[in-house]
Amino acid sequence: MTGEESAESAAGAGTDRPLVRSLRLGLDAPRIGPLQAALALASAPLGWLNAHRAGFLHGDEEALLTDRLHPRRRHGLLIGRYAAKCALAALRPDLDPRTLAIRPGVLEQPVLSGEGTANLGVSLSHAGPVAVAVVFPEACPMGIDLERIRPANIALLTRQTTAVERRNLAACLAVPEAERLTRLWCLKEALSKALRCGLTVPLDLLAVGRVEAGPTGLGVTFAHFAQYRGLSLAAGDLAAALVLPRPPAVTLAIDAAEWAAFREALAEAAAREMR
Repeated sequence: MTGEESAESAAGAGTDRPLVRSLRLGLDAPRIGPLQAALALASAPLGWLNAHRAGFLHGDEEALLTDRLHPRRRHGLLIGRYAAKCALAALRPDLDPRTLAIRPGVLEQPVLSGEGTANLGVSLSHAGPVAVAVVFPEACPMGIDLERIRPANIALLTRQTTAVERRNLAACLAVPEAERLTRLWCLKEALSKALRCGLTVPLDLLAVGRVEAGPTGLGVTFAHFAQYRGLSLAAGDLAAALVLPRPPAVTLAIDAAEWAAFREALAEAAAREMR
């Protein structure tokens, strides 16, 4: 497995090949010093993942693929691991992905282990054949989420958000309601992963606070966790969110062109589903 296959070349090869986009993140933490993280998006059909899994799976991950595993669950496990290994390859190209294991923790959170991964964490999420992952230093906790935008979920998502959240987002984001609500949900779930609590707490505790547009798209703070910030993007029928500590604790440096390319990859991944 290579660390990155450009979105453009993969798209040109047809939908039977993986689409991958990796992005390194520069983190300036004044109390610690410069840090590095890596983000990756991947999309691949189940047949390709099954055929090539020996190139990126650790033996313990392979053991999770039992005969009783439903094809949808199998696809999610494989594409999630593949995206995470692509993020690892972008951050640590010297490591062999087959020697690195992502095992479920006691709360089903992904736990990364293997030589060269000390003090590294991983967060991942998938929606059908598409997955996103971020590998980060434990000193700078992060969380990531990916969801499909479905108008049929409007009523459910409305009940799981507050009127203030919806009003703040609508004032800043002129897009269909289903997208706004899904982006709110992504931000909350990404925060829950950064906090290591998952969705085991009242959703009001994860409420989104201030919303503003910025160079990297939509940015938010959180009503009850002021030390975190969230970045939100969407393309096609996919929405994603990344949560990390906010300044002054951490300043995130992202090249604008690379961030735009990452969003284009998200759009391509969504378009593949329509073919």
